[in-house]
Amino acid sequence: MHMRSDRRPDAAVQYVYEENSYAPLARVDSTGDAAEVYWYHAELNGLPERMTDADGETVWRGAFSAWGRTLRESTRGGWRGQQNLRFQGQYLDRETGLHYNTLRYYDAWGGCYTQVDPVGLV
Repeated sequence: MHMRSDRRPDAAVQYVYEENSYAPLARVDSTGDAAEVYWYHAELNGLPERMTDADGETVWRGAFSAWGRTLRESTRGGWRGQQNLRFQGQYLDRETGLHYNTLRYYDAWGGCYTQVDPVGLV
């Protein structure tokens, strides 16, 4: 298991992943001394399709195309967060609509990266 986090002055979000993987398991939303744990439910390809709270209630649900384009998203139970994880290792940049993948951006509308592979593997 490993973690990554996003921090703002008033809050923090920590993501928990499977060991040696970018398959999401949970996220912890913290504000001050309070923390809420949410659990990811992903498709076989690792794309999150649902997130539940500690009581097992669905707080976020998403539907995606085969290439990862968001078809619809919904929240429930007063949850006001944003779920930006997409394919394993990808994080949605809501301003551009592209998925950031550590070294380059992925365009889910076209099903391709916007830059060549900087490492030269592909």
